[in-house]
Amino acid sequence: MTLRIDLKSAILALSDALDLVGVSDFQHGKRVAMIARETGLMLGLPEKRLDRLVCASLLHDLGVSSTAVHRRLLREADWDDRQAHCETGYRLLQPFAHLSLVANAIRYHHTPWRQLPAELSEVDGLDSNLIFLGDRVDAMLIQRGLENPLFNRDGIVEAIVALTGCELSSDLVQAFVAAAAREAFWIALVPRHVQRYLGDLSLSDWRITIDFPQFGHVARLISSIVDAKSAFTAAHSLGVAQLSRHLGERVGLTADALAEVEVAGLMHDVGKLCVPDEIVEKAGRLTPLEFSVMERHSFETYQILRHIPGLEQVAEWAAFHHEALNGHGYPFRRSREHLSPEARIVAVADVFQALAQDRPYRGRQRVEEIPHFLHDFVSHGVLDPDIVAIAIDDLDGSWRAATLPLADNASG
Repeated sequence: MTLRIDLKSAILALSDALDLVGVSDFQHGKRVAMIARETGLMLGLPEKRLDRLVCASLLHDLGVSSTAVHRRLLREADWDDRQAHCETGYRLLQPFAHLSLVANAIRYHHTPWRQLPAELSEVDGLDSNLIFLGDRVDAMLIQRGLENPLFNRDGIVEAIVALTGCELSSDLVQAFVAAAAREAFWIALVPRHVQRYLGDLSLSDWRITIDFPQFGHVARLISSIVDAKSAFTAAHSLGVAQLSRHLGERVGLTADALAEVEVAGLMHDVGKLCVPDEIVEKAGRLTPLEFSVMERHSFETYQILRHIPGLEQVAEWAAFHHEALNGHGYPFRRSREHLSPEARIVAVADVFQALAQDRPYRGRQRVEEIPHFLHDFVSHGVLDPDIVAIAIDDLDGSWRAATLPLADNASG
């Protein structure tokens, strides 16, 4: 595969995806990165250490896909189950050579300074405590309101100083107090300044290129976060990816296009992280307001993926999975002439896999029932009839591609 991806761009895109989980508590990971980095500067950390700290901070909530869990983490500092997502994030990063460098800092970012394990390296210990600090400061900011962070400076600094020695290293608190004395520290945390702050960072050690198969592993990581949002979406993205590849093989896509359409399947629902749990898991029909929230997810997928250089085409294939040939899909209202074969493949795979999986409002369909539903989508001008015909012609193979991840999940 000739396509290569910049790891920094992938990390920032992953950060954008994690931002969605907070819904209204937006940019939490990015503000934690800013707070931790500015404190690290006061500690005299070199640029390479600061870059590593920023990446760890951006990804520190990697183990969170539930809006309810995210809400509790930011509002209940003493929540008993807060460590679970730290372990999940640590586990998810283990297979990745470069990203695994920040796994320990993420694993211990809710562990008080005095309770950090003795075998933890000095670097990981300090980074985890800096993330702990940034997370606690931002939680207080969110509760007080982000319209004017500077106004809340004194109360937050006082609360952080009270954590000295047990939760937070005394050197770290001293550095934070020095950073917090500058008005610019707080003004920069206003939402409109956050993206620019991070965009200005070179993150030179993380500006490495990875080939497309390696990025496929990152895409699978992201898809696992999305699918963990609900028991009803477990392995959905993986099933869509495998079925997209299966259908792509049968229509004769090139090897490169097959790899890309598989990634599109893995990433197609990343925008669903912004949909509150109660809507994703609602057993009844969505209200018009709830459906308008659900409709956002394809657009959010597009916004996240299109900013990764080299993934512009994949972004369209992933984000157009709710478009329709008749032009009445959402959210872009693309019609037949503006929907590529690959986008049509992902759309068919998404519907097929969803039919083969339990949903809160219905049970899974039997394999022999799926053609009826697919033909109904075709008759209404939604799905491509040729790709549907290919899926039905090899119904057993399509079913296996769409549902094998579910079987693996159950056995694992």
